[in-house]
Amino acid sequence: MYGWVILGDAATKRANGQEVIVTVGKSGDIGSAIRAWEDAERHRMLYELGNLGRLVDAALARLQGHHRTPGSHGKRTPQTDHIK
Repeated sequence: MYGWVILGDAATKRANGQEVIVTVGKSGDIGSAIRAWEDAERHRMLYELGNLGRLVDAALARLQGHHRTPGSHGKRTPQTDHIK
């Protein structure tokens, strides 16, 4: 619960460039509300990192599948002379 400013039944913190305000929910305890927000934020970040990792993996796989071969840059070579 580092970095939170607790004001009665509410807590505030700056996270990812935005001000976050957490209020006491069904738990009735501000500490539990903060922990719940932090857990949700952790899961969100892991999900987004996973998506980013899959995107990078797909891009790398696509690059490996489209590697340059002789003649792929438009110049004629003995292997591509027969192509008009």
